[in-house]
Parts: sequence; C-alpha cells; structure tokens
Amino acid sequence: MSAELKSDTGWARRRRFSVADVRRMVEVGLVHEDERLEVLDGELVEMSPKGYRHEGLKGAINRLWGRACPDGFDYLQEGGLYLSDDTYLEPDFIVFRPRASLEGLKGPDVLLAVEVADSSLAYDLRRKPGIYASFGVRELWVIDVARRVAHVHREPGESGYGSVRQVDPAARLEPIEAPAALSFTLDQFPTR
Repeated sequence: MSAELKSDTGWARRRRFSVADVRRMVEVGLVHEDERLEVLDGELVEMSPKGYRHEGLKGAINRLWGRACPDGFDYLQEGGLYLSDDTYLEPDFIVFRPRASLEGLKGPDVLLAVEVADSSLAYDLRRKPGIYASFGVRELWVIDVARRVAHVHREPGESGYGSVRQVDPAARLEPIEAPAALSFTLDQFPTR
C-alpha cells in the first residue's frame, strides 16, 4: 500500500510496509537480517548506529539485571517486540512475565520497556512514547546517556502517557510493575 503524505519539502509518495513485508524482504535478501530497522505504523525506520556510551550503559544494566531479576519475571535485551501487523520495535530492554512463547508477547504484557538513547534521543522522546503507550506498554524509560537522566513514562493511553517525569542521575529509578530488584541509579554506573 502507498500513500501521499505532506512533507517539509512538499508532497512525497511513501510506501507502507507490514512486519510480514519486512520479514519477506529479509528472506529474499533485499534487507540484511542484521540491519537495525524498526517498523513504526507501517514506516520502515533505520535506527541510529550504536555508540560507546550507549553500549557501555546498556551492558552495565544487563549485568545488573542478570544478577537481580527474580523468578517469575524475565527481561530481554534488544528483543523484537511485534506490536501489530505494521509495528515492530526493538527496545534496548523489555521486562515481562515469562510466557510459553515470546511470539505472543504484546504491549500490555510488557511491564517496562527501556530505550537507552544517545544520538537517537530526540526520536526516542518524541515518536516512540506515543507508540508504546498506544499499544499498552505499561512503563517506558528513555535514558539520555549523555546527561545521565531518565525520562519516565507511565499511565499509557491511546494519546500517549499520562505521566512523564525526568529522573536525575542520583535519584533511584524504580519500576511500578516490574520487580523492585531491577531498580538502580544512573550514577551507580561508570561513564565510558
């Protein structure tokens, strides 16, 4: 399907893709399986390259959560989240209760999604919260790696999150529905 959309430079013809379309593109070699892509409401979006600060913080969170995640909960780093036929996201982390299959994992099943943002901060703060909220992801943390602050989004609804607040580096990030054992301060991790 294609649609004409008004852009900053005038009218542009854009094509909508489903997640199945993108999977097929990977199968036939049009898109390499390691390309960092997301499908947001039918739009194919190339993700920013990962930087050292992004990877360092993500690795530190992964090590902490690997030791702290209690039984009855699970987390996934860079796991694909298929929210609908035309929306696929790849957050840095998702926290959820284990299921027989990850394939059926949907927005309301995600207790916490975390986006660690460096060069993608503006995009992760402007576009992604509305998408996560509209699919019922219960809580979203967008972590600004450069400033070491987190933007905590809670109370999802169709028009976005009802509560958004900024958490400073020394303040404790505590999830509402995910286990308290996954709490941390951004100051506890070394800067790289």
